[in-house]
Amino acid sequence: PTTKGDFVPHGGQPLTKLSSGQVARIVHLEDEPAVVYAQLVAEGLHPGMEIRLTEATPQRIRFLAAGEERILAPILANNVSVMPLTAEEAARIRAAESLADLKIGETGQVVSISPACRGLERRRFMDLGILPGTIVKAEMVSPSGDPTAYLIRGALIGLRREQATMINISRDGEPTLNQVHELEAAQ
Repeated sequence: PTTKGDFVPHGGQPLTKLSSGQVARIVHLEDEPAVVYAQLVAEGLHPGMEIRLTEATPQRIRFLAAGEERILAPILANNVSVMPLTAEEAARIRAAESLADLKIGETGQVVSISPACRGLERRRFMDLGILPGTIVKAEMVSPSGDPTAYLIRGALIGLRREQATMINISRDGEPTLNQVHELEAAQ
């Protein structure tokens, strides 16, 4: 509700109403009953998350969210309200990548930090200079494969894969001359 107590409808529909292959954004998670809400949060779902429905049967609702396959019983999925996306928005999502997608030696530009990243971890990213427009280069991977060291604003910063997936990047276009100089100066 607003500060005056007025109800503002979210305009979404239950996740169970989507067609297979449809892309949508979560606009609301029902918080009653508390046990259902706790299960949805435990699944990592949150408002603003973009999803793609892959299967809807009376037994299960299968969808992709944050690069991972999720499966919910229809009774749980009915508590997730979504807003279907336009074809243009869906195309943008398909083209989106996370920092974890960079291979060693590749660069990308930070577009955003996922809304799922909150609190101290979000603050840490911002303190490290992981902000929209920042150029990031994957430099090296630990022998175990995780974490990966990224060159960010002249400093090598190790991020676990689960952290890097929360940083959205773009590889569209060539870096600007200033961005190239920034990377060269850092090396």
